Amino acid sequence: MPYDDLTEAERAVWDAFPEAAAVDLGGDEVRAGVVAALLMGAREALPGRVPAVRVAGARVTGVLNLAHAELAHPLLMTGCAFAEAPELTGARTGDVRLLRCTFEKAPHLSGARVGGTLDLTGSTLGGAPALRAADLEVERDLDLSEIDARGELRLPNARVGGALVLDRARVANPGGVTLNGDGLTVERGLFGSGLVSEGRIRLRDARVGRRLSLRGARLTAPGENALDADQIQVDGTVGLDDLAAEGTLQLRSAAVQGSVAVNDARLSAPDGFALNLRLTTIGGEFSAFRGLRAEGTVNLTAADVRGQVALSGAVLSRPGGVALELERANVGGVLFCNRGFRADGEVHMPDARFGAGIDFGDARLNSPGGYALTAWGVQVGGLARCGDLTVDGKVSFAGARIENELHLHGAALTGALSLWRARIGALRVDAAASFGRVDLRDAEITVLDDVAGRWPDGLLLDGLVYQTLRSPRPVADRLAWLAKAGDGHLPQPYAQLAAVYRRHGYDADARTVLLAEQRRRRASLPLPLRPWGYLQDVAVGYGFRPYRAAAWLVALLAAATAAFAVHRPPPAEAAKAPPFNAFLYALDLLLPVISFGQESAFNPHGWQQWLAAALVAAGWILATTIIAGVSRNLSRP
Repeated sequence: MPYDDLTEAERAVWDAFPEAAAVDLGGDEVRAGVVAALLMGAREALPGRVPAVRVAGARVTGVLNLAHAELAHPLLMTGCAFAEAPELTGARTGDVRLLRCTFEKAPHLSGARVGGTLDLTGSTLGGAPALRAADLEVERDLDLSEIDARGELRLPNARVGGALVLDRARVANPGGVTLNGDGLTVERGLFGSGLVSEGRIRLRDARVGRRLSLRGARLTAPGENALDADQIQVDGTVGLDDLAAEGTLQLRSAAVQGSVAVNDARLSAPDGFALNLRLTTIGGEFSAFRGLRAEGTVNLTAADVRGQVALSGAVLSRPGGVALELERANVGGVLFCNRGFRADGEVHMPDARFGAGIDFGDARLNSPGGYALTAWGVQVGGLARCGDLTVDGKVSFAGARIENELHLHGAALTGALSLWRARIGALRVDAAASFGRVDLRDAEITVLDDVAGRWPDGLLLDGLVYQTLRSPRPVADRLAWLAKAGDGHLPQPYAQLAAVYRRHGYDADARTVLLAEQRRRRASLPLPLRPWGYLQDVAVGYGFRPYRAAAWLVALLAAATAAFAVHRPPPAEAAKAPPFNAFLYALDLLLPVISFGQESAFNPHGWQQWLAAALVAAGWILATTIIAGVSRNLSRP
């Protein structure tokens, strides 16, 4: 390009190029062709110097066309305005720094190879899209800090050897995509602290080294995915602290080697997922315990978290739906939903596994009329702490396996509690606990540490098995506990309690329990069948009070002896009759299978005959009830 054809501003740029001297043009125009000519070798370098285009404040006219060019020199422009879109498609360059520049149309960088840093810090990008950079390769950093973009940043399948920086950037494309990073590879981290995005961020199948950080970002895509990062791979940590999002944060099937942090975030997707980590693998912990507020479901369905899941103090809201979803999740550490954790909506975690425990201490769960906590088939390797838990709704640990203990001290549940078929090391309930209906059917508990009087009416106890009662006595309290069972007469709960009393060495209490079971059974019989039961109860306490038979025998024997001693019955045959003995005669009448020769030798008349008949009948009744009771006792384990 002839020097004489250059304007004064262009000559200044031309002259400064060999020594990479900075030129501030103060708004003067420079033709794009002049810049392109310098970058492509129109001037020779001076010995010992590194030439560069270093321009500030220029208005660049025409198209800066460097498509497929091999550029040996850096392009460094600050505060410049481009009326046309720079064209660097397929170019090979060194450093390209276009700081605080204004682009009326989107720069074209698709397929470009930048051997150094590509820096657009503070620039304004117009057009739709705002940046075309598919398949871009940058050896070091791609810096988009503080940019103001009115359209999509297209970076699909781009490769960045350093970091992709979007700190304090503003990208607006309402209803569309703000950043398209599908298939993007960033070796040293993606940073977007303070990023403001009005539209969807897409990072599907992306790979990010070291760290993905959107701390303090503001993402807006109501009803859509504010962040769509399905199957993203992050070699380090994911930091979403202090983030505010309208729309879903979606990281389904993601693989994160480090931790995921969503502390102090504000997430809003009331009709869907506020945070979706379905099938995601997290090598560290998932933490959202410092002030997370989420409207919509926090979803960790089938997620694999090697560390803990910390939601202490978080507030999750999806009334009428699921606030926290952990179905089939596998958590190596503890699930912390404590210290003021609140869920307006269901906490749903059937078939989940927690290697070190769960903690709902001092939490509040609200799901009126429905399930507030669903833990069907959950497996807990340590302690399941629900102390001081407040629940408006139903809680179910049906089929759960809790190796250590389920701690319910101070828990207040307005709805039902189901432990049907649960297997629990120890169940602990104190005097401050309160429940709706409780289902303990077919549960297996090693240690039942409770206060018998705290259980509500309508207990379901059939099939409940426990090895030890921490507070077995007094037996009256335990009988009142069994009496609360709302499933009618069932012998197993009584047999189980009696077996535990025997194991503790309280045989008398065990018999008391079994007697109570017979009385409850009697109450369930039709009226015509009850008298025989009453008779067995009065006579020998259904065989569990055998001393009563002796007492009846002694009383009847004494009365009959006195009566017959005063009024002797006449002998049947005076010549053959033995000497009359009132005691032996009464005893002969009362004992149906033993004869002392007195009964057959005397023939009572009148009232004596009625008394003798009554004694014979009483003897048979006593014998029958004793035999029935003894048989019942011997048939019990």
